[in-house]
Amino acid sequence: MKKFTLFTALLLSMTAVAQNEHFGPQNPIPCHNNWERDRAFEADPSLRIQDSIDQAEFQSFYEYYYANEYDPGARSTYVVPVVVHICHVGGPENISDEQVYDAIEKLNQDFSATNVDVNTTVAPFDAIIGNADIEFRLATKDPSGNCHKGITRTYTQNTYHDGGSGLRNDVAAEHGTWPQNKYMNVFVCIDPNGAAGYTNNPANWYSATGMGGSIYMRHDYMGTIGTASTTAEHTLSHEVGHWLNLSHCWGGNNNPGQSGACSDDDGVDDTPRTIGWTYCNINGNSCSNDAIDGYWSMDVIDNVQNIMEYSYCSTMFTQGQVARMHSALNSSTAQRNNLWTPANLNATGTNGPGSICEALFSSDFKVVCAGSTVNFTDESYHSVQTRSWTFNGGSPSTSADQNPAIVYNTPGVYTVALSVSDGSSSTSTTQTNYIIVLDTPGVGLPYHEGFEDISLIPDNSNFMVENPAGDQDWSLTTNVGAGGSTHSAILQNYFVTEASKDELISGTIDLSSVDPSDNIVFTFEYAYRKKTSNDDEYLKFYVSADCGETWALRKVIHGNDLSSVNSSSFYTPGTDQDWYFVTVSNINSPYYVSGFRYKFEFTSDGGNNIYIDNINLYPGSMADQEEVQESSVLRVFPNPTEGLTNIQMSAQAGVNYKVTVLSTLGQQVAVIHQGELSNGINNFEFDMTELSRGIYFVKIESEGKVQTVKLIRE
Repeated sequence: MKKFTLFTALLLSMTAVAQNEHFGPQNPIPCHNNWERDRAFEADPSLRIQDSIDQAEFQSFYEYYYANEYDPGARSTYVVPVVVHICHVGGPENISDEQVYDAIEKLNQDFSATNVDVNTTVAPFDAIIGNADIEFRLATKDPSGNCHKGITRTYTQNTYHDGGSGLRNDVAAEHGTWPQNKYMNVFVCIDPNGAAGYTNNPANWYSATGMGGSIYMRHDYMGTIGTASTTAEHTLSHEVGHWLNLSHCWGGNNNPGQSGACSDDDGVDDTPRTIGWTYCNINGNSCSNDAIDGYWSMDVIDNVQNIMEYSYCSTMFTQGQVARMHSALNSSTAQRNNLWTPANLNATGTNGPGSICEALFSSDFKVVCAGSTVNFTDESYHSVQTRSWTFNGGSPSTSADQNPAIVYNTPGVYTVALSVSDGSSSTSTTQTNYIIVLDTPGVGLPYHEGFEDISLIPDNSNFMVENPAGDQDWSLTTNVGAGGSTHSAILQNYFVTEASKDELISGTIDLSSVDPSDNIVFTFEYAYRKKTSNDDEYLKFYVSADCGETWALRKVIHGNDLSSVNSSSFYTPGTDQDWYFVTVSNINSPYYVSGFRYKFEFTSDGGNNIYIDNINLYPGSMADQEEVQESSVLRVFPNPTEGLTNIQMSAQAGVNYKVTVLSTLGQQVAVIHQGELSNGINNFEFDMTELSRGIYFVKIESEGKVQTVKLIRE
C-alpha cells in the first residue's frame, strides 16, 4: 500500500502550486524496461518464476534494511564503476568520447541533486528531493586489470535491432567479458528494439538469457551534446533508476496513462499514486485519495517531474526512491553490493584518476588537399599533464598543445608521433603513414581510369578505401576488366557475411577550368551478381567539392536494379554482357574545383562480388573537341522515336568499334555492331518498337574511348 508521511501530506495540502504546463516531444520514445523483461519471460517462462523469487528476496531485504540499517547521512558517496560499449556501423551512432563524458556528467548531477533544473521542481515536492549521493566513474582498468579508458567501440549490425545478447556477444568477442558484479555496463546503439533505452531491475536470472544486468541506450538519448540534446538529458538517469530497482512512478509496466492504474504501486513511500504522464502537466492529479498511511487520506498532485516518469520535464528523485536505490546497492541480488567495495574500486581503477598508460590521438581528417588544416585531439589516458607532438611534413612541425591545428602544404604521406607524461612517467605512440596530402590542383582532364596502370589499391594517391567493418577491402584485380581489359577494382563481397559499407575513394581531379555553363559527363562500368534473390545491396556514387570533407550523393543503384541475376559461387564476369554502363549527369558547377573527388560506396547484404572499371570524366565541350580532332560524328535521328531510328557515326579503317544500346541502369539492350568499320560515315538502323518507353543510351567504344548519346523511346 502507498504510504505518505503526515508531514509530507500536510505540506502538499498547504502549498500553492505554480501554474505551469508544457509538453514534451510530439512522439516521445519510451524506455522498454518491462517490455524487454516480459519478452525474455515469454521465451522462457521459468525466468518469470525466478524473477518473482528475486524480487521477493529484494523486497524482504529492502524492508529490513530500510527499517534497521538505512541512514542516508552516515556513509560517504557510493562509487560505481562504469564501462560504455559503443556499438556502431560507422555512422553518427559511433558517438564521441566527449558525448560519453557529457552523459556521465549529467548522470552524476541527477544522482547528487546538483542538476541545473532541480531548482524548477514545484514547491510540494521540493522538500523531498533526494540526493542519492552516488557517483558513476568510467573504469580505468578492464576485467584483466589492463589499462583502459572505460569506453569500447565495436562494429556490429546488431546495433540496429538487438539490445540483448547480440550486442553483449559481439562486445565480448571484441573486447572480452565485463562482469556485472564489477561494472555497470552501458551499451550505446542505433535502435535498442525501438526504445530510447532499457534495462532490467536487479535479478539473478540474467545469465540464462545473456542480457546481463546491462543498460541499453539509443545514441541520441545519451547525454546532451553530439547526437543527443537537452531533451534527452535525464534518459540515462531514468534507466539507471531501473538498474537500481526503481519502477516507473505508475508501477511495473511501460504503459502510462492507462485507466485503473491508480491501483498500481511503485514500491516507494513518498511518490503519490499516478497513472503516469507522457507530457508535462505539473498540476496533474490522476489519482484521488492517493496519500494513505492507514489512518487518513487526502488528495495530492502527481510527482510529474520525477525522473522515473515519461513527462520530459524530469528534475528529481524522491528521498524514498534514494532509500530503495541504496538498498539495491547493499543487496546481494545481482551482486550490486560488490560494485562499490574498496577491492572492486581498486580492481576497476575507479578509486582514483588512474595512472598514465596509453598515448592515443585522433584527427578530424586523415586525407586532405595541400594547404589544408588538420585538427588533432589528444585521447591519451589517464592524468596527462604534458604532451609533445611531432608532425612530419606539417606546420608547425612540433607542438605541446592538447589539441593542435596543423597545416599541410606539400603533397605526400606523413607520420605523426605523440609523447605524453603525468609528471612521473610517460608513454608514446607513432603512427606511420597517418596523414595523406593530395595534390591541388589534381590530375587534368579528360580523366580516364581503367586500372591498367595501377599496381595497388589503396595507393594513397589514385585511390583510398574506407572499411569500418574491418572485413573485405576494395582492391585491385588483374584477372578481369571491362571491354576485354585485365584490370579493375573489386570488392570481394562473396566473403562478407554481415552487412557493411565499403568505400572506394578517388584522388583529386582538377575541374577548375571547366566553364560553369558546360556539362560534366561521368561514366563507369560495373559487374555484379547477387548470391541469392533476397540480397538487397546498394551501390552509391558521391562527389566532393572540398577534397572529401563533405560528400554529396549523386547516384543510387539498388537491389534488382543493381542486378537481378544470382550466382551462388564466387562471381567473376565472363563476357562484355556482364558489365553495366552507368552515366552520371548531375555533377554541376559548384563542383568545378581544383580538388574534386568522387567515391563509390557499396552496402553489403551478403551478396556476391562487385567490380568497377572504365571510369571516364570530361566536360561535354571537350567531347565535342575530341570528335572534331578525330573527325568523328555520332548522330541519332529521329530522336525521340516510336520505332525505327538511325545511328550515324564516323569511323577509321582498321579500328575495332563496339556499338551498343543501354538502359538507364547500364544494362545492355542490344549490340548493333562489333568489329571494324569502313573509313568515313557508317549508318545503322535500329528498331525500338519492342522496347519500353523511356530513356536509353547509344554507346560507342573504340581504343579505350567511350562516346554516348541519349535516345528516347516515345
